[in-house]
Amino acid sequence: MKNVTKILLTAVICTALFANQRIDALGGDSGFWPGDRDNTTAFPATINDHSFLAMDGVGDGNAGTTILWDTDGTTWGFGFSGNENNWFTLMYGSGDMGLTFAFDGHTNDADDDGVDGMSIGYGQNFSWGELGAGLTTAGDASTTWANWRSGMDCWVFDNAKAHLSMWDDGADNSNMMIDFDLWTNMDAGGANVLFGLGFGYASHDDANGNQTVMTLPAATVAVEGDLTDWATVRGFYNQSYTLSAANDGFAGTGAVADGYTGSSATYGFGLGFNWGQVSADLGVSEGLFQDPFGAMSGYDDLTTSEVSLTWNF
Repeated sequence: MKNVTKILLTAVICTALFANQRIDALGGDSGFWPGDRDNTTAFPATINDHSFLAMDGVGDGNAGTTILWDTDGTTWGFGFSGNENNWFTLMYGSGDMGLTFAFDGHTNDADDDGVDGMSIGYGQNFSWGELGAGLTTAGDASTTWANWRSGMDCWVFDNAKAHLSMWDDGADNSNMMIDFDLWTNMDAGGANVLFGLGFGYASHDDANGNQTVMTLPAATVAVEGDLTDWATVRGFYNQSYTLSAANDGFAGTGAVADGYTGSSATYGFGLGFNWGQVSADLGVSEGLFQDPFGAMSGYDDLTTSEVSLTWNF
């Protein structure tokens, strides 16, 4: 069962070919940043908006590469990873529609049956918004997901997005997650400021019991500002408040006490460098701001992540 789960997660990761350090430094959700290449995972129709060669995870032994380009109005893409479970990923886009397909498989030796997995993603733009949906399988396990995004003039917000995912390992473990967010991007003169509010609902079941959790609000505040005409500084703060939790024996990953309420938060920073056709993005530690001399001189750690490199064409 552990191997099935591991390969299922690997298959999900392989569809996220365009994950990059820019999005990690802006809160980890590319849905808030429609123009970023990371959107080709959650909204495959955005494949048609990009042509690039990217190397993600530089500095990691499992770094991956992706190439995406337009040929006579049709977009094609391929992705490869150093992860031993990854075989290949193929992307296709035309007009307002996009498709992704990834296949994973690994056996240790001739006596190992292994487990194969695949991921399929579909996206299209409609008058009522952007749609992305997909299916991932690995042995008896499967994940289905769907994303929606559109402009929405509501209160102080200009946009809205929603996410639904369901996972089942083919035995006693399953979960379902629903998220909805409103957000706006504000021009702060040389900086792009993001403010988003949303809610979430999650249910988990295993052989021991079940759990449901409601989160309200889930807040994201992020900023991306120019340092020079070729350097950018980024930062984010995410906070989620657990409004209600009911737990009847569930003790798996993400388990909380029955009746728990409270908040949790994360934050982070990053730097971006743009030299025209080539860009580099990385996460940086807060020590850069607390002790810039120590960080810049090499006495303290400067980076907190691998590096993403992108060549746009």
